Amino acid sequence: MENRWEPQRVADAVVASEAAMDRLDAVRAQVAGGAANTHGGDPGLHRNRSTVVRHAVNYLVAVRAAQALASREAVAGPVLDVGAGTGAFSPLLAERLGRELHLVDTDPRHMALAAAAFPTATTHTDLAAAPRGAVVTAMEVIEHLEPADQVGFVASLAGAVLPGGALVLSTPDESGYPRGWSGYAPHVGPLDAARLARAVEAGTGGWPVTVLRVDGPTFALTPLGALVQGTANRAWNLVSGVAAGLEPRVTGLLHRVTKDRPAAAVPPEGSWRVRAVGDDDGGWRAGTGLLALASAPT
Repeated sequence: MENRWEPQRVADAVVASEAAMDRLDAVRAQVAGGAANTHGGDPGLHRNRSTVVRHAVNYLVAVRAAQALASREAVAGPVLDVGAGTGAFSPLLAERLGRELHLVDTDPRHMALAAAAFPTATTHTDLAAAPRGAVVTAMEVIEHLEPADQVGFVASLAGAVLPGGALVLSTPDESGYPRGWSGYAPHVGPLDAARLARAVEAGTGGWPVTVLRVDGPTFALTPLGALVQGTANRAWNLVSGVAAGLEPRVTGLLHRVTKDRPAAAVPPEGSWRVRAVGDDDGGWRAGTGLLALASAPT
């Protein structure tokens, strides 16, 4: 039986996302200020195949959730991708859902770059200025907020969802790392499945919430991998904190190297498992991908 949440046509999505990054690269020099957020908002600046695969799979699971929760026949309206950065993965939503795309990010440099690269999308630096959406997503954004600000952020997202529409948030589950944190400095508010569910329930005022867990390539975490990655991230925080300006230079160098390096193969279809947290699945708990799904009342 097909898993209704399982990502589909992943290889196509990876090709499309890398093509979107090429478009961003092509217009970067033409946009005043370019884009300078090296903490994920402009993924083309630190592109590698595993990063692209992880984000593409997250977006594809969000597509599947939106298809299940907000049918096009029942809810007319656009898709809003909030905290989209330069929008490298956002076109996957518009293409597969068949909806008009609006990108929202508070960094005007990101929105200027996205507007130049994706002229069919509408960009906003303020969520309040965007129309309400049949589908509202915030992909790997909430962990960048302090815990005290997370419920309010979800409330702002909920206010942007049309009646009967879908809200989808994703975040990495870092509970398998030492002290429950990957060591990646911008992740100031990591959440596990329970905390994510509570934040969405509180922010939406009690909408029914389902939390999905994604396992498979780029989502699997071994104890050794957690230790090595967590230690490396903490060491990098110390180094970059002492040597101001080092991070953008290193990131730029990595971009030039990894962009031209032969990419690893995309894992085959069926490599990812997606389960609702709490399902009776024999204690299956692997995978660091979390997505919270909620439907607005009609």
